[in-house]
Amino acid sequence: GGEEEEGVPGGPRKKKVVILLSANRSQTIGVLLSHLKIPHEDFRRAIMTLDTRTLQPNFVIQLMRLLPTDQEVAALQSYTGPKEDLGTAERFLFELLCIPRLKPRLQCFVFILEFNARLHDLSENIEVFSYAVHDILRCKSLIKVIEIVLALGNYLNGQGPKGGAHGFKLEFLTKLADTKTSDNKSTLLHYLVTWIEKHDKELITFPQELSNVEIGAKVSENMVDEISKFKKDIKFIYEEMNRPYYKSNAKNDPCGAKLEQFYHTAYDDMEVLEANKKKALAMYKDLSKMYGEEEAKPDEFMTYIHQFAQTFKEAYNENQRKREEEERVRTRREAFLKSMQEREAKAEDRKKARLKRGEKPPPEPKKDSAVPRPKDPSVGRKDPP
Repeated sequence: GGEEEEGVPGGPRKKKVVILLSANRSQTIGVLLSHLKIPHEDFRRAIMTLDTRTLQPNFVIQLMRLLPTDQEVAALQSYTGPKEDLGTAERFLFELLCIPRLKPRLQCFVFILEFNARLHDLSENIEVFSYAVHDILRCKSLIKVIEIVLALGNYLNGQGPKGGAHGFKLEFLTKLADTKTSDNKSTLLHYLVTWIEKHDKELITFPQELSNVEIGAKVSENMVDEISKFKKDIKFIYEEMNRPYYKSNAKNDPCGAKLEQFYHTAYDDMEVLEANKKKALAMYKDLSKMYGEEEAKPDEFMTYIHQFAQTFKEAYNENQRKREEEERVRTRREAFLKSMQEREAKAEDRKKARLKRGEKPPPEPKKDSAVPRPKDPSVGRKDPP
């Protein structure tokens, strides 16, 4: 701590400002206060009364990170001089220290400010997850494709130990694209797509029936944990509103009554959320049992399905591109052969026309028009007697 003089050098001396915080700390608090457009007194009143119209969630969250440390609390509490002499940051923290149960009060405040947004997100996650489960349950084409994969696997494995299987883990579907054909030019997945195109073409579009599965996999990963945290935060409100302090200071401090009012509404919303979550998870349990994947977590289960659908679609597109390229090559080859035939036919027609007119055909180009090879000097030479 220390004292700093305010005023212009050489001018009249002004009052000394008492500084109790470090320079960095004062600067950080100063930045936060620059966004606060109301007097400190009004700010303190807004926190005391949980005035959600005056303060924004981001500001209160930032404020929680700047709460005075034990050392700063001791320094401020031991200060006995006039409050007006304190620096701006010190006066602000001094106002905060006048608020009873400051930290838990701010925690409740943040939860209340963010409640509607969090409730909306969690409700939406449950809804999306339910849609994803519905998609898979209704997709009869997926079951048929899986049956074909099983039959294909049993055929390839023949009488070996892996042949004659009654089923397989869903994870296997994600490995079809990694299984190369004997010539290394294609994969088992590409072969599967080709087979389905020839024998059961309506199954090709099954990925389109699973549009919610990708997002369902993402939201289901933390959905249960996030709802548990949400319930825990509501329980924290309940515990805080029942603190003896609020009961004995109900006249002077309206926070307890406001927490109680908020809790009843929040509890009802939480009950609806919990019921929807249980319904969605029960539906998933039926789905996982149907696929023999009772042990799989929802996000794992859905990721396997989504990855398979995605790679299946990609393999179909690659097969299409390959066929189109082969068609282009065939068309170019046919066009070339046709042009050659036409040129030969025209040359033959010209030849016939000349013969008809009694003209001699042009002489054929000599084949030995190249540079003559030198004669072997030994040929035709007689040896001396």
